[in-house]
Amino acid sequence: MERMSMEEEVLLRMAQGDESAFSSIYRHYHPSLYIYLLRFCKVPSLAEDLVHDVFLKIWEIRGRINPQLSFSGYLYRIARNHVFKTIAKLATDGQMRAQLYQQLAGIDPEHPDEWVRTKEYERLFEEALSKLTPQRLKVFRLCRQEGKSYDEAAAILGISRNAVKKHMVLGMRFIEDYVYRHGDILMAVWLISTLY
Repeated sequence: MERMSMEEEVLLRMAQGDESAFSSIYRHYHPSLYIYLLRFCKVPSLAEDLVHDVFLKIWEIRGRINPQLSFSGYLYRIARNHVFKTIAKLATDGQMRAQLYQQLAGIDPEHPDEWVRTKEYERLFEEALSKLTPQRLKVFRLCRQEGKSYDEAAAILGISRNAVKKHMVLGMRFIEDYVYRHGDILMAVWLISTLY
């Protein structure tokens, strides 16, 4: 019998109701899921709310998650569907739209440092992406930004699933290291706390 990967073990524990496993999954996927959702909605506070909604949904359906299938592909499909539903609701709900316009009007005077940190993280994240090798960037975009599973990305790129997985691991490690080296100490602490 093939040995389970660490992520599969964590997903299995989460499916059984282990809150620490869920926290581990949350910390691991939060940064990239936030950036993914921010690309759709363009409002940092809304993107953060959407991230929390997606993880709440993951917790609610944890028993249906198959640890042997691509969790990131599953997570990003749920996120994409949720953001599209939210955007559709914004188009029809006047009160919700008014709240969004208020957020777009300026920086929240209560949390200007959060807005600045978000913008700095986005800038460093984009810089790091631009420095990935072309193949690694293709894999990252397919798996993290388009929600493709490792198997789907492998088929599209004509490489093995293991090669896709390796590109993702090395790509995430590079991004984390890049932000750590080029951001200030607060940015590095913030990134590390969200990734782990």
